[in-house]
Amino acid sequence: MALLVLRNKAMDKTLRCTVCTWRGVWAEAAAGRVQPIPLDPALEEVQQAYEEKQLEEEQLGAPRPPPCPVCGHHTVPVKLHRNYAAV
Repeated sequence: MALLVLRNKAMDKTLRCTVCTWRGVWAEAAAGRVQPIPLDPALEEVQQAYEEKQLEEEQLGAPRPPPCPVCGHHTVPVKLHRNYAAV
């Protein structure tokens, strides 16, 4: 019995911005640098929580995601779901 192995050709992780609607790959986000746009206090508090979480993950050895290329705020990895049945 032969097993078919499906692999994702694009190994670049997908990211999404925590403020605006931007979604893209890690390389795209790392290519550009913009100054963060000012936020209202409620969103600023949420961004501070993301910053603390990223610092904890960075101390555990995880790579730090690049900032959003559109608004300059935090990005988080998008959990990709399989679009095929497990064999």
